[in-house]
Amino acid sequence: MNLTKATSSKGVGARAAPRVPRSRAGARAGAGARAWAGMVRVRPHPHQQSHSRLPRCQAIKTWEYMQPELYKMLESGDFVTSMPEDVLDQVEAGKAILVDVRLQPDYEEVHATKARSIPLFQRIQTVSVENAIKSVFYFINGVKGTEENPDFVSDVKKTFAELKDGQRLYFMCDAGGTCEAVPGFLLGKKSRSLQAVFKAVDEAQVPVKSVGHVKGGLRQWAGGSQLGLEGEDVDAW
Repeated sequence: MNLTKATSSKGVGARAAPRVPRSRAGARAGAGARAWAGMVRVRPHPHQQSHSRLPRCQAIKTWEYMQPELYKMLESGDFVTSMPEDVLDQVEAGKAILVDVRLQPDYEEVHATKARSIPLFQRIQTVSVENAIKSVFYFINGVKGTEENPDFVSDVKKTFAELKDGQRLYFMCDAGGTCEAVPGFLLGKKSRSLQAVFKAVDEAQVPVKSVGHVKGGLRQWAGGSQLGLEGEDVDAW
């Protein structure tokens, strides 16, 4: 035998590694798996189905983004922040609508006279990994988790449609907050009512001249101003 020819570097006489034939059983199994995969239809979980039909809302912007914009609105003179007694006078005169943006259970417990509820947030209802983690975190810290209310913008639009020329939507929460710099808080104090004002202008397209903010919130309304309250547990205030 000519060994030189069998080991030629050009591979003329070299033999390739034998190809292992695929077994018929393996071929049938692979074909069956592909066919089964084509037949099986994965159905979404019921919670996922219901979630897909829920109204979607934009993620609320950061306070660092909102505060400068709110301050510009305030400086323009179109956006106003008023004391509770002034707001009540306007509401009773038919010149304004007062909107409480606190959680619905808090509103039902106690709220300002003549205020209507359009909560900015709600208890966590949407099923997601992110919300599951948030719920655990809040539970550990002894509080209930919240998420944005997906109906907030649409409800604000409906309420704004009720306004007449020269009327305002006043937003209130627990403490009121401020978009102006105060000692120790260069960016003011974030509050849900101020966040609601921004969202009403930015997303619900309410004109700046048609929004207002209740200074001091419900605490000032019930405490310093000692105005009327309604709800299931008024004595708590």
